[in-house]
Amino acid sequence: MSGWTKVHDKEKFGIALYNYNARLPQQMSLLLGDALYIREKCGEWYLGYTLRDRTKKGVFPKSHIHIKPSITVNRNYETVVPNESPIVLEITGVLREWAAIWKQLYVRGSPEFEQVRFLMNEVISCRTHIMSGTVPMDELKQVKQKITARIDEGNLLLGLDLVVRDEQGDVLDPEDASTISLYRAHQDAADRLHKVKSSDNRSSQTSIARFSHSLFVSPKNFVCANAKSDCELLLSLYDASEGRFFTENYWIKWEGIGRERETLKDYRAVFTDLGNSDLNREKVVLVCQVIRIGNMDYKDKDSEKNEKRRDKQNIRRPFGVAVMDITDIILGKVESDEEKHHFLPFVYCSDREFLDTVIRKVIAAKELNHKGQGLWTSLKLLSGDFKQAREEHPHLISSNASIVRKMGFPEVILPGDVRNDVYLTLLQGEFSKGNKTSDKNVEVTVCVCNHEGQVLQNVISTDSSRELANEYRSVVYYHEDKPRWNETFRVAVPIEDFYSAHLRFTFKHRSSSEVKDKAERPYAISFVHLMQENGTTLLDGNHELLVYKIEHKKPVDSLQYLALPCTKLELEQVGMQYGSQMALSSKHSAGLSFTSKDLFTITTTVCSTKLTQNVDLLGLLKWRANPEILKRNLASLSKVDGEEIVKFLQDTLDALFNILMHNSDSDIYDNLVFDALVFVIGLISDRKYQHFKPVLAAYITENFSATLAYNKLMVVLKHYVENLNERQNLDFLLKVMKSLEFIFKFIVRSRVLFAALNNGKGQGPFQDMLASLFSSIGAMMLYTQDSMLTVQGAAMKFLPTVVPDVLLVFGAEDLSRLLVELVENVPEERLKQQKMMCISDIVHSDLFRIPECRAILLPMITTQLQNLLEVRHALEICAKILGDVLEFIYAKDIGSTHEDISHLMLRLLRPVIQTVIRLDRSDPLTACFVAVLVSFLHQMDEYHYNQYISHFATITDLLDFLMEILLVFKDLLQKKVFPNDWNEMILLQNSVILKALRHFSHTIRDMFSNPFKEQVWSNFFHCAISFLTQDSLQLENFSQNKRHKIISRYKDMRRETGFEIRAMWFNLGTNKIQFVPCMVGRILEMTLIPEANLREATIDIFFDMMQCEFYSEVSASTNDKQKEYKGNFSEFEYEMITQLDALVEGGRGDPDYRNLFYSIMFKCCAEHSVMREQGVRFVKLVTRLMQLLLEYRTIINEENKENKMSCTVQLLEFYNEINRKEMYIRYLHKLCDLHLDCENYTEAAFALQLHAQLLRWTDEKLSRVLMHDHYKHANTHWNLKDRLYFDIIDYCKKGKMWENAIARCKELVDHHENVTLNYQEIAKYMRMMAEQYESILTQIRPEPEYFRVAYYGKGFPSFLQNQVFVYRGKEYERLSDFIARIQNQWPSAQLMSRLSPPEPEICDSTGQYLQINHVDPIYVEKPKFAGKQINEQILRYYKVNEVQKFTFSRPVKKGEGEEKNEFASLWTEKTVLVTAYPLPGILQWFPVTSTSSHEVTPLENAIETMETTNGKLKQLIKQHTHDMNQPVNPLSMMLNGIVDAAVMGGIRNYEEAFFTEDYLETHADDADRVHRLKDLIALQIPLLEAGIEIHEAKITDNMMPLHQKMETCFDELRHHVEQNYGKKPRMGKFRHYKTLPMRLKKISAGSLASLDNLSDTSSLSHLGSMTEMSAAIGKSPGTILGGNVFVKSGTPGKNSTSKSPNKKGGTMSAPNKKSRESISSLVNTRRDSQVREAFLFVLYPMNCKSCEILAFFRLGDFFLRLFTT
Repeated sequence: MSGWTKVHDKEKFGIALYNYNARLPQQMSLLLGDALYIREKCGEWYLGYTLRDRTKKGVFPKSHIHIKPSITVNRNYETVVPNESPIVLEITGVLREWAAIWKQLYVRGSPEFEQVRFLMNEVISCRTHIMSGTVPMDELKQVKQKITARIDEGNLLLGLDLVVRDEQGDVLDPEDASTISLYRAHQDAADRLHKVKSSDNRSSQTSIARFSHSLFVSPKNFVCANAKSDCELLLSLYDASEGRFFTENYWIKWEGIGRERETLKDYRAVFTDLGNSDLNREKVVLVCQVIRIGNMDYKDKDSEKNEKRRDKQNIRRPFGVAVMDITDIILGKVESDEEKHHFLPFVYCSDREFLDTVIRKVIAAKELNHKGQGLWTSLKLLSGDFKQAREEHPHLISSNASIVRKMGFPEVILPGDVRNDVYLTLLQGEFSKGNKTSDKNVEVTVCVCNHEGQVLQNVISTDSSRELANEYRSVVYYHEDKPRWNETFRVAVPIEDFYSAHLRFTFKHRSSSEVKDKAERPYAISFVHLMQENGTTLLDGNHELLVYKIEHKKPVDSLQYLALPCTKLELEQVGMQYGSQMALSSKHSAGLSFTSKDLFTITTTVCSTKLTQNVDLLGLLKWRANPEILKRNLASLSKVDGEEIVKFLQDTLDALFNILMHNSDSDIYDNLVFDALVFVIGLISDRKYQHFKPVLAAYITENFSATLAYNKLMVVLKHYVENLNERQNLDFLLKVMKSLEFIFKFIVRSRVLFAALNNGKGQGPFQDMLASLFSSIGAMMLYTQDSMLTVQGAAMKFLPTVVPDVLLVFGAEDLSRLLVELVENVPEERLKQQKMMCISDIVHSDLFRIPECRAILLPMITTQLQNLLEVRHALEICAKILGDVLEFIYAKDIGSTHEDISHLMLRLLRPVIQTVIRLDRSDPLTACFVAVLVSFLHQMDEYHYNQYISHFATITDLLDFLMEILLVFKDLLQKKVFPNDWNEMILLQNSVILKALRHFSHTIRDMFSNPFKEQVWSNFFHCAISFLTQDSLQLENFSQNKRHKIISRYKDMRRETGFEIRAMWFNLGTNKIQFVPCMVGRILEMTLIPEANLREATIDIFFDMMQCEFYSEVSASTNDKQKEYKGNFSEFEYEMITQLDALVEGGRGDPDYRNLFYSIMFKCCAEHSVMREQGVRFVKLVTRLMQLLLEYRTIINEENKENKMSCTVQLLEFYNEINRKEMYIRYLHKLCDLHLDCENYTEAAFALQLHAQLLRWTDEKLSRVLMHDHYKHANTHWNLKDRLYFDIIDYCKKGKMWENAIARCKELVDHHENVTLNYQEIAKYMRMMAEQYESILTQIRPEPEYFRVAYYGKGFPSFLQNQVFVYRGKEYERLSDFIARIQNQWPSAQLMSRLSPPEPEICDSTGQYLQINHVDPIYVEKPKFAGKQINEQILRYYKVNEVQKFTFSRPVKKGEGEEKNEFASLWTEKTVLVTAYPLPGILQWFPVTSTSSHEVTPLENAIETMETTNGKLKQLIKQHTHDMNQPVNPLSMMLNGIVDAAVMGGIRNYEEAFFTEDYLETHADDADRVHRLKDLIALQIPLLEAGIEIHEAKITDNMMPLHQKMETCFDELRHHVEQNYGKKPRMGKFRHYKTLPMRLKKISAGSLASLDNLSDTSSLSHLGSMTEMSAAIGKSPGTILGGNVFVKSGTPGKNSTSKSPNKKGGTMSAPNKKSRESISSLVNTRRDSQVREAFLFVLYPMNCKSCEILAFFRLGDFFLRLFTT
């Protein structure tokens, strides 16, 4: 097999057809659809990489790959793309990018998932459609627009970058576009997206911008159940608001049911000439009128007879209408598509209904009962006229498509569009019956006749789809004397026949009988002339025609009627009264008689480009016929309606120029013609007729022929300009200025025609005259009167429009000078805005494309711009002009622009920079000027940079410029003016700034090193590092696709910037020390950028900084040769640690950086002879800090707050170790906040206490390192410490750490006693201490449990790996709860079941293993408690708090044999753990620092077990005596386990194991331990007795059997123990439970007195004392605490109670003041302190229900002791 070879270019791109799983390391896995770049091949294998991950290369099989044709693009490196259209490539890239984000949306459950899925499906569908290759070009354009809209919408939804496009919709390549065009493309794209975002529906309204539109209509099928006869379908557009049709009809023949025919698929029509006014009609309706062709009467019978007579009569009868509102379609609100079929419901017309009435009724109806009958058609709105529509949509508009024109002219009448049509509408008539018994069935027949009565052939068009006809027959209404037809058709008479033609209307009755109908003849006639006597056409509007009755039914052709009046108006003009009988002479009226009862009304609209209805316009057009009134006709032209003029625009202009050229009296007529020409041009310029401008331009180019007109036009124009004072009204001159464009078009065209005809004769005089004319206009700019402002402004606005035409006949350079003179003639303070608009137009003219002209124009332009920029006036237009100029000179086809750039740069670069500085970043103009600045720098090459640097007069000016530009760059990088999604614009800006920084760095090195200018160097470093660290260059944060695009076009700009910074640093020489340590943070920020080459090149700068400070001079001796060096780099180290903490916590840095930093810096330091020791120490210190910070940053974003606390403690310990107090304090407060979030108030207090320990009780001013933002207003040591202590005390109270709170209060009291003498504060803190002391004795405080947790394996974070910790559990948290909590934090960890040390394999594995067990705190007696009897409540705190040692035991097997008694062989290993700090502390856990273990013998285990059991039992008894609400179940279980040998084995196991003679003989040394064990057994009996008595008092009836069993077992046990091990004294007086009545038994169970001091007596004596006390209180002995609980002694009956203590008893009433005083005096007479205590408790009860219950039992116990002593 041959080796690897490179693939051919055509084979470099492929798509994975199948999934492929790599089997070897060198292979690469593939996913279906992966795009692959193939580099080499070998046999059946390819080598390459996927576009998803370009960094990973591998081998994959050829059989899995489909090769696609591709092309290679070389930019910064080779890029291969498929050889497909740009839009397909864009879709492919977009789908790949969306797919990755789409998966993340699914994982997150985002609601945007479905939206993206919908958009992706649409884009995929369009891509498939395009790649099918069957899409016509017109449709492809629409599909492309749809795709780009969806892509933009999806990018907006996903927050991706803005896609900028060119005019064709393709993605704009920044390398082919200028900076300004790229900026403007971004603006357009942003506006486009804003419209998408703000639109309420997906299909945005189409913008109608053209003047002409067409509506494509293609009927598909017509369904009508009763259409037996043939029908005509007439489709037209109807204005529902005006109630009239505004288009011609489209005719379709529908053959009746019963005859075979296809559907209407072959019918297509285009309603053309629709203007914007038509599309903006209020309501447009598509109407289909159905006309039945057949007999008068319609019978629905299927008979052969009816079939035979179907078409005999051929009468047009109304049948019905179909209607549909299409307003939304023509407005573009609803997307029209030729594939979509629309339904027009059909409604029948009755015999007595007019079609017009039915149309109105159907339009107004909300619902129609059409029963599925109607017309199906497709509709599509097309832009442009018929010609354009056919070119753009050839698949729709075929050769057989009919053109349906609008009635009247289109909005634009082109010069070649010659028309001479009359639209005639038959409105209505009124006819008498005559000799008929009923009303006639009137049919109107219309024809066009000449003056001889002959019918003109083929002049009537009934619809657009049929040939011209000779006549038109109307619809016939059955027996209707007042028919309303409202039928419109077109009469097209040739112009030569129009003058003598007239319309003739004949009226005929159509009979229902076929025989009679054949005999019918026209019975009346009407007519109207098309031309009036004054030579104008028939006026538009309604005409009431006279109806003449035909006598004896003579043939119509033989009638002589033209001499008769034809209309009512004409009849009135000849003086005859309407309605009277008219005697007609035999000569002119033979066979006709006038009837006043009949009337016929029509409407006409003349649509002619040759004939007019206006007399004044007609007089002007035929001026030769009446030259004597020419002056009046010229003056009257301004009174003619504008619509008439634009219709006859060509003829009007021809007439004006004929007058100008052929009239000898120039002094009179030249000015009049010029005035008329200005009027016509002004009319065309009006917004109403502005769409006729192309018509006027076309006339000048193609039809204008006045070769000598230019001379007269210039003479008159110059006369008007130079003789302003002679013309009082300046309004006309203003109109002249507005008409300059077309006036000069006429002048230039005339001169061109003359020169062509005469071989260029007269060119010199013409140019001189033209120059003189421009000079006159320029001189007009010198006027300073306010009345001239509008004229001057108009001149500057419209004069640049003449440039393209003037250039045809005049020198470009001369014209440029004239324009410069004109602009400079305008005073500086006048017309600033208009002046700049004029300059803008000049820039866009053809002059600016000529290098020589630019050299003339640019100085003027830059001067004007500079003046305005300096005063900050008209900034918007200045930015636009600057952008236009820069964009223009970026073009490649306008000659050399090198000098243009130089001129612009030298004059305007500095003003632009200063404008950017002054503008606020929120001002929209800021982005415009920044784009201009970027464009300046982009187009400057090395020559321009050097030229600009050298043009400064002094070194100070250059320094100011560099400082200024560097600050601007830095500000632009830190405060972006472009939105974040303008990626292409931001990248271009960055590339330009990088190029500028390169040039400026050389200037700074060369010009400001000696003498050294620190500030400019500092500005450069800060600017360059800000550039390098900006977000838009951090490639690792971008998608693979975006990263590839950036690198392929711009490379990694960070690397180049870093190299430039490094070069600048090492060029500082001895000046480096001035930047140490101030530049440490910025350099560190640069080196932390995750780019390997950049890091390697810049990390050694730190070593250079260390050397700079190390060798910096601190002082100089008298001997100049000896210098003292600092010898350390402490400032550098301080700043490095400070900045590293902030940057790493902010997200910078990674383990790779830590390792690279260590390797480079360690090598540098280790090789240095002097700095080796300090340097290595520093490197290790920083490396360790980075490790801690990286761990902290990793953990801080997790939900596990305990890990956050651990990392925080590691960091604060580190900072405490290196004595960085400000960092230490910062992390202390972070730790405190974490504890507060978890409600760990105790730990929060300890954290703040560490801060307080750094402070003193003095008024010394607080240094910055000891401050914190939480206490901003504390400014002295004492002030801050006081506030810290206040918070500490509050947290201790919340955490029930009253002892710690008391200690803090004592410190505060001591300070106030000895220093401040603030007794008020002393009293406050003393009260606090009293509350804490009382809480210690009275409040319930759960004892915390402690747990050992060992983390084995390297799967844990480094600060936990193979570490052992002791945890302080939460309140009431037991071992099972704690294990569950730890496992929730580490769900992947495996819980170890044994406590033995793990194997090394476990410790070194990558897994996670947990070892958790309970540990007991080891109490160390406090020195202050030594030899004292301390209250148990006090000791309980110290037994489980402030402990640092803990212990646990595990069983150890010894010996090989099995012992019968497990207690005899129960060896254990006792382990003692010592933590780093006492618990509680700043954490709820601390690491174990030392561990010691020793074995415990079975006997020692037995002694320890007995001690523990006795202690627990004694504790339970005390709990129950103090709190009667304690649950009895734990006591029951413990008592039963001890007394019942069947449960726990009892003490008999110990007797068998240790009390035998054999054991004592073999273990002689254990005699004392055996004795100790026996003593513990004996001591257990009094405890059991007390527990059983309490148990009896608290149990319910259902527990009595258990209790009785325990008593029986206890009696046996007590007898056995006392007999063998002696009797121990009772712990207290509990036997009264047996002897007292139940009522007292229940009371005494609540005693709070010490069990050790209770008396054994049980007699009830001293009743007198009770009576005495009761009297003192003022109540009977039985009602001291309420009769429901305590009753009189010896008074059984209804007042006696025996309620269980477990049930709710009565409530306690506190004694009043007098009663308290009496009881207090009584108590004071007693010597018994316990009695006094009980009384005091009763006197001052706590305000809670549980305290009231306790008070009750205390009082009961008091009486019990009182009575029994």
